[in-house]
Amino acid sequence: MTINCVAVVVLLVISAVIFVEGRVDTLSAEEELDLQRQLTILNKPPVTTIHAPWGDIYDCIEFYKQPMRQEIVSTRSHLLEMLMNQVHECPKGTVPIRRTTRKDLIKAKYLSPNDEPDKQYRAGISYKAKGIGESIYGASAIFNVWTPNVTQDQFSSTEIAVQSGSPEELNVIKYGWTVDQQLYGDIVTRGFAYWTGDGGRNTGCYNTLCSGFSSIICGTQITLEASIYLDRQSGKCYLTLLNSIQIGYWPIELFPAFAPGATYIYWGGRVKTGKNGITPPMGSGRMPNEYPACSGFFQHLKYIDTNNQFLQPKEIEYTIDCPEHYAAEYYPDDNILHFGGYGGSNCASS
Repeated sequence: MTINCVAVVVLLVISAVIFVEGRVDTLSAEEELDLQRQLTILNKPPVTTIHAPWGDIYDCIEFYKQPMRQEIVSTRSHLLEMLMNQVHECPKGTVPIRRTTRKDLIKAKYLSPNDEPDKQYRAGISYKAKGIGESIYGASAIFNVWTPNVTQDQFSSTEIAVQSGSPEELNVIKYGWTVDQQLYGDIVTRGFAYWTGDGGRNTGCYNTLCSGFSSIICGTQITLEASIYLDRQSGKCYLTLLNSIQIGYWPIELFPAFAPGATYIYWGGRVKTGKNGITPPMGSGRMPNEYPACSGFFQHLKYIDTNNQFLQPKEIEYTIDCPEHYAAEYYPDDNILHFGGYGGSNCASS
């Protein structure tokens, strides 16, 4: 099936976040100095500036001066390095970096990527390594992009996740799209990349001082192909879009549990319930068994084996945390997963 990747603006940016309602914008003198130091590192003098229609500001920075090529010790992380420039407005030799604000950094300090996991629900499928002798070195799929309605304290996402390790030391890389007012302050569908090397306790980055992608939904159905590849030879974990465009990588040393390969892949949706106990729509907001052609989907699901071959998963497991409101249907003959749902109240804890 061809990729209908139209009306997508793929940007290599630092995906930033908006200040959380209720947080006190009060910092000590030492914290304020640290914020200013980070802003100086992140916001390099631009060659030119782009004002995006959706409100973000992107600075075109010379490739070798971009902040991703410097280590920011206070974030306790290495940053995802950019490899390419996919924004035609930026001059040759520069890359687009989303301008970071003081509030972005304050939000980064307080927002946990694993925020309230007992209020998160998934609907999709997973593939697990079969034990000694089998390892997973990546995953790929084509998925469609929607704009589900969410309230300020909800989110709705579609993701591919590759992971290994115990919950306390979980190593994971995710890529997908999300609608999250708490993160972005709007209801625009945006791409995200997330990683952690220890279950999110001390390391990890979820659209905070990391390179990522932004998508603008123009009303037509959009599909996007993505893969995550653990390259043992180069020691890098690559993120690839549209089958062949290597967007960037994470150093493999961030993920000690990936040394023998990953053990688990998840394809599907994830939502978070609001304070009122109501979960938002997932995917397109339609149940896959009612409207298969209009539901969220993944096509051509593949995992990468020890021999670097892309293989269709044969023994999958369903993950449906709230079957009252969400569902997933996998059709192995077509290698397509339909998932999603309307959302609602009375979901039990996952």
